[in-house]
Parts: sequence; structure tokens; C-alpha cells
Amino acid sequence: MTGIGLAIGAGLLVGLGAFLALAGAVGRTAKLEDALAALDGTTVPVQQVQTVESRGLEGIGAALQRRFRLPVTEKQQQLLLLQDRSIGDFFAEKLVLALSGLLLPGFWVALQYLAGSRPDPLPVSLGLVGAVAGYFLADWNLARGAKEVRRSTTESIHTFFDLVALERLANASAAQAVETAARVSDAPLFRRISAGLERSRLEQTTPWAELGRISREWDLPELTDFADVMRLEEQGAALADVLQARVKELREAHVSRQRSEAQEATEALTVWMTIPALLLGLTFVIPPVLTLWGM
Repeated sequence: MTGIGLAIGAGLLVGLGAFLALAGAVGRTAKLEDALAALDGTTVPVQQVQTVESRGLEGIGAALQRRFRLPVTEKQQQLLLLQDRSIGDFFAEKLVLALSGLLLPGFWVALQYLAGSRPDPLPVSLGLVGAVAGYFLADWNLARGAKEVRRSTTESIHTFFDLVALERLANASAAQAVETAARVSDAPLFRRISAGLERSRLEQTTPWAELGRISREWDLPELTDFADVMRLEEQGAALADVLQARVKELREAHVSRQRSEAQEATEALTVWMTIPALLLGLTFVIPPVLTLWGM
């Protein structure tokens, strides 16, 4: 083996050792208070529930996260819920990007060597930097799509409200209306509501507490208001009229927020739209000014 090959192999081993050392350093121990709080029902931590066994690259990512106890923030877990992704899938993406960043410099040096040139082995040392950048690139990708996913989830919850109101107008009970509306779509939010309703049915409890739990998990305060309105049926209120009025208020509030966001985006674009007009004006002004100056 030539000196270049030894340098490449040594660089890869050093990068892998540094990655494993970093993964061991950030490992966290499980907190007993979180488990006890979940059993008492005093708090509802956002968590990913694996309904099926993860396989393939997703299973490797999940095993990596469990083995080294790699941290996942509550906000990231919430975004993964909104995007219908598992923690294993998230860490599989991290693993692929980190390995790509780690191996790409060595691959480039090896390719140059096979092509017959005398490459500098210094780029191999950049593999560790590329691994770290690739690891955190997955976090950036997850945060970048948060706004669009949040908008889609908000549209889904308002569609769910409209479906429940239609079911109530068809003389369905409150629980039946919610259950039927949740089965209409296979969107992530609808599936989560269906699973929550099934859980409350098995526990023989009213579904409104479960809807409140989903509201906190997904950060949807509108769902909490909806559950409060549905509780009025137990008090003999005219639920259909109250529900329609509340759904209309939530829809109008959502439309107002969208109009405000659209207005802010339009105002931000106005600044950039003036730049071409300014450049065009300068093309007409500069030649006469240069002529007056005798240039």
C-alpha cells in the first residue's frame, strides 16, 4: 500500500474514532421523573411512538439513536410528528449525511490518485468537518420545512372541524361525528386523532381529554377550543349551533393570519422590486451627468 493509501485509511479511522467519541460524550441518562410524570398523567411529553418495527436504514438510525442516546429536542420531535416521520428516519438521514461528509474528501483524493495525478492528502483531514456539517444539515432541513408543514396541518385541522360540523348537522352524536370525520383522510393529523379516539374507547373515557392531549402534542390550540365546545353536549347545550359558530370564528382567525402573512411578504418584496427600477433609472441619468462633467 502506498503512502497516499495509508494517509487515506488513517484519516478515515481518525474521523470515525472522533465521531464515536463525540457520540459517547453527548449520551444522556434517562430521567425517572419524566416516566413517573407520564404515568401520573401530569404531563404529556412529545414522543415518537413506533407502531411497527423499523427496518433497513431507518432501523439502523433508530438503533443508533437508542444506543448512544443522541439528543432530540421537543421541538424536533414535534416537527417530526407534523411531517409524519419517525426518529429512526431522522437519524438515518443524519447518518447518511454525516458519512457522506466524512468520506467525500477521501473519495476525491482517491479518485485523483487513480487518475494518475499526485494529490495532496490534506483534504482528507476535512472529513471530520464534513461529517459534523452533514450531521447538523438534517436539523436545518427539518427546521426549514416547519413553516410549510405547520400551514398544511392548520388547514387539516380546520377541514376536520368542518367535517365534524357536517356530521352534527346529520344528527350524529358528538363522539360519532368526531370518529367519522377522523376516518375520512389518511393525513398524519387525522390518523393521530383516530388513534387517540380508539385509545379513549378502549379506556372507556370521553374522547375530549384525548383531543386535548393531541392539541398539546401537536401545538394546536384550536383543537383544545374544539374539545371544550364538544364537552357542552354533556350539559345539554345546542351543540350544532355553538359548534358552527366556533368553527366559523376559528376559520376567520386563520384567514386573518394568512392575510397578515401575505401582506408582510408583499411588503418585503416591494423593497427588492424597487432595485430594478432604480438601476433602470440610473442608466438614463448617468450618461447625461457624464456629458456635463466632460467625461
